[in-house]
Amino acid sequence: MKRMENNYTYREITRQPETWRETVQIVSDRKDELLRLVEEFRPEELLFTGCGSSYYLSIAAAYLFQEKLGVSAKAVPASDILLKPASVFSRGRRTLVIGSSRSGDTTELVRAMETARKQPSVRTLGITTNPDSLLAREGEAVVLPHVQEKSVVMTGSFSNMLLTLQLMAGWLSGDTAFLEELKRLPELGQERMAKAEELGRIVGGDQRFDHYIYLGQGSLFGLALEGMLKLKEMTQVQAEAFNPLEFRHGPISVLDERCRVILLSDRSLRPYRRSLIEDLRSLKAEVVLIDEEVGEERDDTPWDLGSGLSDQARILLYLPFLHFIGYFRALSLGLNPDRPRHLNQVVVLEEEEG
Repeated sequence: MKRMENNYTYREITRQPETWRETVQIVSDRKDELLRLVEEFRPEELLFTGCGSSYYLSIAAAYLFQEKLGVSAKAVPASDILLKPASVFSRGRRTLVIGSSRSGDTTELVRAMETARKQPSVRTLGITTNPDSLLAREGEAVVLPHVQEKSVVMTGSFSNMLLTLQLMAGWLSGDTAFLEELKRLPELGQERMAKAEELGRIVGGDQRFDHYIYLGQGSLFGLALEGMLKLKEMTQVQAEAFNPLEFRHGPISVLDERCRVILLSDRSLRPYRRSLIEDLRSLKAEVVLIDEEVGEERDDTPWDLGSGLSDQARILLYLPFLHFIGYFRALSLGLNPDRPRHLNQVVVLEEEEG
């Protein structure tokens, strides 16, 4: 397998724990301002939005905020807000729209935020890595300039924007234990980076498999979608993502010996995990299990994270491994991860006249 550790994608995957430390500091410096924005507005609903990877991190964030705050939280693609706002906004309900975009210039997201600001009882907050972007200049925004990326495929920008939202959820819920866990992520992530790379090399480079299924629930469903997207973007290999138990209701029929299942597990799934894995293996699929307390499910490829963190705090630790699967599969196919087919960093749409 050709090694390309000098490319942008590799460096941006491996530097993530270092950038998490800086994100905690940057966002914490704005704690009072961000808390005031939410507490003065008193939203009845939180609406998270983005495009592609940013939509998937919005899904992860919506589950997190719903659990932490008990307030209605949902995620929608930015194009839904732009094209069908009546299907998204509830009349008269105070809604805080949080839009994420690495570039801050993606057409649907920028215009969706403009559309949102025109709605009654709506406020917006943007999260981006680009201080010169439209998202940063138009409306309130959190900017993370230290994670601007040169690669086309999002990696560290995804985890840092999600970490920003985790911090906000911790402050708004008053969960000091959760916030202390988040502060440990840079150190824990650094300690696990070599294992994430090793396992990503094994899983991504194994060409016995040409169909990948990513499974996760709650916030981990957003990460399963992101893992699926990273593999598709860098390699065009067939990949899908599902809720773990929902997968058994029909989609499980696709499994065979060419399928590899990436199971992102947490405490809530553990009572059903063994039965689920047995079902997957009975159809000849190989299972890669990522969790803590993996216990008896050691026949295929397990990784016991051993972080000691809660499910909600631990999610960032899964991401480098998911990124490395796509990265090493690309190398095994002779592809350049920095130059994925048909993709650019920023998606710009032209609107027809009339």
